[in-house]
Amino acid sequence: MASLLDSFKSMLTPQLVGQLAGTLGESDSNVSKAVTALAPTILAGLIGKANDKPFMDKQFNLLSGLTPSTVEQLVGMVAGGNLSKNDPKDIAGGFISSLFGNNTGSILNAISSFAGTKSSSTSALMGLAAPMVMNMLSSRIKGDGLNASGLINMLMGEKSNIMSMLPGGLDAVLGLAGMGAPKMPTVSTEKSGMGWLWPLLLLLGLGAAIMLLTKTCAKTEVPTVDMKPAVEAAQDAAAAAATTASDAATAAMSYAKKLATGFDLKGNANGIERQLLDFVDSNAPVDKTTWFNFDRLLFKTGSAELDMEGSKDQLTNITEIMKAYPTLKLKIGGYTDNVGNADANKKLSQARADATKAALVGMGVDAGRLDAEGYGDQHPVASNDTDEGRQQNRRIAVRVMEK
Repeated sequence: MASLLDSFKSMLTPQLVGQLAGTLGESDSNVSKAVTALAPTILAGLIGKANDKPFMDKQFNLLSGLTPSTVEQLVGMVAGGNLSKNDPKDIAGGFISSLFGNNTGSILNAISSFAGTKSSSTSALMGLAAPMVMNMLSSRIKGDGLNASGLINMLMGEKSNIMSMLPGGLDAVLGLAGMGAPKMPTVSTEKSGMGWLWPLLLLLGLGAAIMLLTKTCAKTEVPTVDMKPAVEAAQDAAAAAATTASDAATAAMSYAKKLATGFDLKGNANGIERQLLDFVDSNAPVDKTTWFNFDRLLFKTGSAELDMEGSKDQLTNITEIMKAYPTLKLKIGGYTDNVGNADANKKLSQARADATKAALVGMGVDAGRLDAEGYGDQHPVASNDTDEGRQQNRRIAVRVMEK
């Protein structure tokens, strides 16, 4: 019989990986690398709790009771928003939460670093991998007539293989140091400073991915499906959750100013509005090196289409600043990280800079007062070796051309 990991890999057809990669804006190889690291990570989490009989009995009962009707109920929970609240009935979310708890952020950061995928992509891929692993274990339990002890014996019998496939360093994060000798390169588990948000983002990813598996609980093969709507739903939900969390974190540090036009401008304490106005109102000379980053400008993943629901407030603020300072001229710069093709990155950065300019013109700014240029992965402001650094490098900024 094929090993657990071989069974899992057999589900990852090139077509499925390609669909995921295209939707997430990642390379096929990076997506495959991330998903094939997520599966042993989940299984290693179970191995780490093999001696906790009450826990394993609970997971056995969960997995052995997994049926298509149960998954259909989960789809209903997704529609009702329960997954984002970690509802006790959320089977897949509760399964992952019970395995990793507060280590979720470190684990996903490590896999992002190892695979070279964006954090949002890794979260969405975990949302696919977790139900797939659950489905696979459920099928083994039913097909082999296993009881709880049999499930543990099966996992422990494959421990060496599973541990060898963990990205280096994850054994320590999982509390399994010394149980195996990881063969994969060591990766960083440095947190991004908002690690508490990962469980929420993960559960949102799980909710969307569960929809893909509604008809596959009784199978061990993943059919060809259109991944785009579900994965984009996970990304949009994660982006919305991240925006909400960011707003909450900065609510106590708000910036407000009444402009000469009478407009009441509101932004973050260290946001682009305050930085830009401080510069314009100062005696500092105009130069080509002083840039100010948008901090509430959102684009749809892998695209130059602005998410206006999340971006409108900041675009309105910049428009009003331009109205209040009629001689002000700005250059808009678009930037990416260094992941992927350099030419494609430059084109994307140019398209996003152009889209930002178009949005401001559409709000009433004279096009002659704006210039836009895409720089691709040039001029990074942080290291591209970490997910946090890559996230900082993916940005839209402005500099003053004339006050």
